[in-house]
Amino acid sequence: MRQGPRVLEDALVDHRCERLLKVPDDLEYLSGHFPGFPVVPGVAQIGWVLEAAREVLAGPATLCAVEALKFKRLLRPADVVRLRVELSTDRSTLDFRLWDDGGVVSSGRLRFAPGQGASGGVNACLLIPIFDHGDTIGGVLERLAPLRLPCLVVNDGSGPETTETLRALAARFPWVAVEHLTTNRGRGAALRHGYRAAWARGFSHAVQLDADGQHDPTEVITLLEAAQRHPAALVLGDPRFDATAPRIRLYGRRLSQLIVWGYTGSFAVHDPLCGFRCFPLAKTLGVLERHRFGNRMDFDPEIVVRLVWEGVPIVNVPVHVRYFADGRSHFRLVRDNARIAATYGRLFLARVGRALGRAGGPRAGA
Repeated sequence: MRQGPRVLEDALVDHRCERLLKVPDDLEYLSGHFPGFPVVPGVAQIGWVLEAAREVLAGPATLCAVEALKFKRLLRPADVVRLRVELSTDRSTLDFRLWDDGGVVSSGRLRFAPGQGASGGVNACLLIPIFDHGDTIGGVLERLAPLRLPCLVVNDGSGPETTETLRALAARFPWVAVEHLTTNRGRGAALRHGYRAAWARGFSHAVQLDADGQHDPTEVITLLEAAQRHPAALVLGDPRFDATAPRIRLYGRRLSQLIVWGYTGSFAVHDPLCGFRCFPLAKTLGVLERHRFGNRMDFDPEIVVRLVWEGVPIVNVPVHVRYFADGRSHFRLVRDNARIAATYGRLFLARVGRALGRAGGPRAGA
């Protein structure tokens, strides 16, 4: 039986693993490799890399390709070497290097099949839009760190203080990437930018949450589990409010719920406004290409209605939402409610058009 290297040290940090390895003196597969001069085959070194990759991915790794592979020095029994593997933010590639005091032994890149890692069969990232919430985003990211999921933060034209905070956090957390928009374009525009950026990076799903700490980062796993069971579905947070929730906001949510029920012809959507969601990106981007959306808070209910009309299943997951007395909210009661009302007006006209189109179809063909 082949014997692997002895692990002397093992350190796992975010998307990086580093091990100190000792090659066994009696490694069976060395026998006869070169008569009288045994060396570790390259395939064995790749095997060590895959073992470390499984730890970083927190799950099985399906290898698709080996790229930029270089073997620079021979590795022999009893040698002690260091192995470092580092996973890309989109979890699709892993760079490795094996070295000792004499220099690099081998290096290269492994490419994995989509859908590997902690999110199971769903290749998901986190998505956080932010505008001047530099005082809270650090705490949100710290609580997300144990999940070991790549995170895309869309900086929606924040001021210098928040922008500098984001740069420091991206340097601190290698699993965080920041997309900077030069001007404030609004929540809806930032989210659309984030969906497209996530898709371009190879993700199939995006779990979005807010930067102000209202959403509990530990509940991300609940949304991901729902997405794994229903990968074609839009997973919506179904908020459980505590006593901090303003009553007028609760009334507004209830009204939106009733309107969306009427427009979709079902009770599937429990809350069309909660920003804690998991989107199937392929279907979402298709809808974005075919329709024009508002750039601000009015985006949240419209994208839900449009996806329901496209036949996307809805899964509701209970989540906790908190309001902070000293929190900074960008929701403007009059302005944003007016925008949402106008959006519901446009959706009403679209709903009527859909109904007339369905009614006219059979008659035209009769």
